[in-house]
Amino acid sequence: MSRTTTMLRVAASFAAVALALSACGGGTEAGQATALPEKLAVASTVGMSDTEYAEYMKGLEEASKAEGGVIKYYFSAPAASAEQMINLFIEKYPWVKLEYTSGGTLELIERVITENAAGQPSADVIQGGPLEDNTLCRDKKLCLTYDPRGEGDLPKERAYADCGCSVGDFFTFHILYNKNKVPEAEAPKTLQDLTDPKWKGKFGINVDQLDWFAGVLAQMGEEPGLNLMKAIAANDPVSYTGPDGLEKLAAGEFDLALPQTATRQVRDMIDKGAPIGIVTTPVTIAQPDMYFPMKNAPHPATTRLYMEWLMSDDWQNKVSKAVVKIPIREGAPIPSSAEGILKSELFFETTDNFGDYDTRVQQHQSIFITG
Repeated sequence: MSRTTTMLRVAASFAAVALALSACGGGTEAGQATALPEKLAVASTVGMSDTEYAEYMKGLEEASKAEGGVIKYYFSAPAASAEQMINLFIEKYPWVKLEYTSGGTLELIERVITENAAGQPSADVIQGGPLEDNTLCRDKKLCLTYDPRGEGDLPKERAYADCGCSVGDFFTFHILYNKNKVPEAEAPKTLQDLTDPKWKGKFGINVDQLDWFAGVLAQMGEEPGLNLMKAIAANDPVSYTGPDGLEKLAAGEFDLALPQTATRQVRDMIDKGAPIGIVTTPVTIAQPDMYFPMKNAPHPATTRLYMEWLMSDDWQNKVSKAVVKIPIREGAPIPSSAEGILKSELFFETTDNFGDYDTRVQQHQSIFITG
């Protein structure tokens, strides 16, 4: 990914923020981190014994209360997308209060950089993906190195050892079809099937999903992946963004839609009777949800408490129902709409295999948007 040009797009809009933060102190708590007791300032709890961990968690809870129990959460999605999850955390730790900041991905990244440069860090935890990891963690060194105990139970392919984050859950990309127009036996089984002339002009493609595009190129290899994408685009798909495509698919405006994540909206539409079927290809691209604890978090104890909870049995067993995503821990319940992945090989998109961000944007737009 690009480590400089991406930032330049939004840097100008935040130049005033740095001046404002310097002038006014950035708010009551910004930059005023509560000191974390030395015994709690560990980099990992993975190797702790049960007794050591119980004592650590007790100390963390006491420290969280002492610092006010606030968690300042940055996420590019609207608050409603994270509230159910955070509310379950607060149910476990009722003294915690949520302060939520949303905005565009690049906007929030630049905000964090600006706040830290001004000596007024505000974010405790950021929910994001490879772009945040590459920019905030690897480039700017703003992420906390911290491994919650639950990460010790993860298989190697799900551990994300090089990420300045914890991956609590993930979602997968699929081909969807209208059951009234396409019998299950005739639905495409692979991405290559979408190049068949019989689908020409009969399927929609979600042009919001750059992550899926990057994941396919990483899994197949650059040249084969680009050739496949160009062949799919040559079959005249209908471009759409967001939930619009699902509504059109259900209404029969096109036969197929991709790439779609088998998450809440898909499940809810199917539960309400929409004639939507889900195809799981032999290899399924998976996008991890990355949760980044900040090195300069104003509320370090509550930040660590959240990261421990994120990887705990308590949350992992609730992921599928609460946010309709797939828990990172194997064996935990998964959403009914994603059950097909159990028969598929998962390929996880990561910071290391995503590729250069600006290059991926240019490739994706030239193939599916500008032609």
